[in-house]
Amino acid sequence: MAIIGFWSGSKKESGQTVSISAIATHMAVEHNYKILLIDATFDDDTMERGFWKIEKKKDFAKQVNKGKMDIASGAEGLVSAVASNKATPEVITNFTRVVFRNRLDVVCGLKTKVYADFRKSLMLYKDLVKAADKYYDLVFIDLPKTLDDEVTKTLLETSHIIVYNFTKNLKQADEYLENMEKYPEILVKEKIIPLLSNSDEDTVYNVKNYTRYIGEKREICTVPYNTSFVKNISEAGIAQFFLTTRLSTKLNDKNSEFVKCVEKMSKRIEEKLKELKLKT
Repeated sequence: MAIIGFWSGSKKESGQTVSISAIATHMAVEHNYKILLIDATFDDDTMERGFWKIEKKKDFAKQVNKGKMDIASGAEGLVSAVASNKATPEVITNFTRVVFRNRLDVVCGLKTKVYADFRKSLMLYKDLVKAADKYYDLVFIDLPKTLDDEVTKTLLETSHIIVYNFTKNLKQADEYLENMEKYPEILVKEKIIPLLSNSDEDTVYNVKNYTRYIGEKREICTVPYNTSFVKNISEAGIAQFFLTTRLSTKLNDKNSEFVKCVEKMSKRIEEKLKELKLKT
């Protein structure tokens, strides 16, 4: 059982949520794992939209509360359970949303738009993921970017594996090198798997050049830009995308190539689990 944190040192777009959603879903479809996917980002419903359609309805209570937490459901309900020392594995499942039964559950992001409330709740996520780790084979957590506060640092330290996300942007690659040198006690080298998102093999910003640039001996993994997947993640189609491509007879189309890259990253995570002697 393992906690896998996806994180980026850049405040700019890094492909982090797209990557974690793709990898967790693929592993749930292709492998016999029970997975929990947690959205711990602030004011970003990208992950939720990737799996479910969001209906825009005016809610008088939410208007009155001005975006403050509704503790009756979802992440807010889990936070409340943690605060009351009731975050048992069974209770956690009551507040998750099911993508694939007994394979993939999701905890959508906190609904509050008040950062102080978000940060206060996030402080309880350490206990949440530890409780979930007792019930799920793999717990994936989409972490807040950068190291602006101690909460994110604590969640990174709690993670058994850290997938460091950066996109085809030289500045983000430089930030990776700087952060690895600056925070070795948090970004422990043995726990890190670098991941290049939105790569393009037809440009100088390709996988081999990035691998060489950041000094990795082994070619880094990538989640390339894919028009079809981007469309699906904005239209509640992530699950269907992977089910459809699994059944596809086309072996050389762009969707198949995308899935092959996701599969390669999935195997890299499994290899790291074995390397760290973590059981799933």
